[in-house]
Amino acid sequence: MSVRPFRPALVLLLGALLPGKGAGAGPLGDETGPCAGADQALRAVGEALDIGQWAEAERLLAPLSASGADCSRVVLGRARLRAAQGDTAEAERLFARATEMAPTDALAHAFFARYWLSRGQPARADHLSALALALDPDCPEALVVRGRILRGKGLISAAREAFEHATRLDAANAEAAYQLGIWFFNGRFYQEAVGRFETVVARRPGDARAHDYLASSLEGLGEAERAEAAYHEALKVNEGPFFDPLLDGNYGRFLLKQGRLEESRSHLDRAVSLLPERRGPHYERAKLNLARKDYAAARRDAERALRLPDPGGLVVDVQVYYLLATVYARLGESELAEKYAELARRTPIPDQTADRPR
Repeated sequence: MSVRPFRPALVLLLGALLPGKGAGAGPLGDETGPCAGADQALRAVGEALDIGQWAEAERLLAPLSASGADCSRVVLGRARLRAAQGDTAEAERLFARATEMAPTDALAHAFFARYWLSRGQPARADHLSALALALDPDCPEALVVRGRILRGKGLISAAREAFEHATRLDAANAEAAYQLGIWFFNGRFYQEAVGRFETVVARRPGDARAHDYLASSLEGLGEAERAEAAYHEALKVNEGPFFDPLLDGNYGRFLLKQGRLEESRSHLDRAVSLLPERRGPHYERAKLNLARKDYAAARRDAERALRLPDPGGLVVDVQVYYLLATVYARLGESELAEKYAELARRTPIPDQTADRPR
């Protein structure tokens, strides 16, 4: 990542938890203070954290934690690591300490905001990201959080502006590219989405979610061969730090569209086991069972799908009604078939612009 020009009042702010930034709580190249001499090590920590190499980040942080306990950027690195490892209590304590130690550090507030967003606390994230941007309007990490919050509020154009601003400031920022890619994917701008997700997987090859989005975007362009290659790459890394619970469902759906029923079945069974309370996997497996002429199993899955929520708006009620009408017709239950056919005819199709949940 390249270093931007800084306003004098902010020259102390951005340290080395992102590649290419200066160290700790002091000016770039400052050889005094609690973070003195830690520039290179902190850059390496940031690199490891950005790409999900938690063990490497922990190894690099061990000597820094012993010698630089008063360095806010060391504390911030430890906070990010504990958050990634699922130790929420310790992560929150360390994030709070980092922001207390360096109250004018935009990056510390931005990462704390990202943490609260990941914990389903958008109000806290909103407050902290606003504070970060007040300290530094050109902080890419804060802009990414701001874009996600704006998208959640339905302010789609403003969200895109925030993501694009972040990528202009920091072209190597994988998270900014990832969120902008999601924006394009949700808008069905598949060619633009492909470019963003290719950037992400080059930077974070272990990101199964980005490989999955790349595959789905290529599907949208009708490039089945490239899509399948991307799905295979996603499957290779889907036990890693960027685990994607939607992957098996998406790949199973892809295989079903290609008529590869037995291959599809194993992935859709896994999708149902991973997300038993989500509509999508049951709906896709019902379609598979219909194609396999296992009408009793198709009925079970379709009826289950109708009872389940679909927070992403990916499988709307009218789709399930059409499926049930077909299944009941195949089972010879004409009354039920007509009931759901009529429901399908009368039910409006909603605007499907919601984010795909991750």
